[in-house]
Amino acid sequence: MLHFVENVDQIIENIKTMEQYLNSDNKEEKEFARDLVKKGRSMLIYKVNGQNHFAPGRFLGFKKNSRAAHLENEDRESRDTAPALQSIMGKPFTHAAIEKEFLDYSNKFKGNTLKSKRKYWRVRNDANKYFELDISVLETEEAAVE
Repeated sequence: MLHFVENVDQIIENIKTMEQYLNSDNKEEKEFARDLVKKGRSMLIYKVNGQNHFAPGRFLGFKKNSRAAHLENEDRESRDTAPALQSIMGKPFTHAAIEKEFLDYSNKFKGNTLKSKRKYWRVRNDANKYFELDISVLETEEAAVE
């Protein structure tokens, strides 16, 4: 059973997992992550190499989430994770420029992006700065696992 995240570090751990899937050589992992982005309604924003990236709250909102765990609990929705995310991140926002940036990001992936109103949270680090993921850290962690 999946448990809700309780702090930003747990969200960041899931962001790293999501980015590993998005950049994976494994076709199923890559398609899984891209599909989640395209179907997301509650999105968290973080930076990778200075660019905004987006990941869905319904994946990031559960502790130590993975593709396997998510597929076992596919009936869970963003409304399930929204209270946990809001308690950590504050109130979500909507903004036309962010929505356009999200659509530009998601349209890089195959398939249709969900036509829905989305809400966003910006992930911040301990210093209250926008969280930026260093991809070289992911590559180092991945090499350590192998």
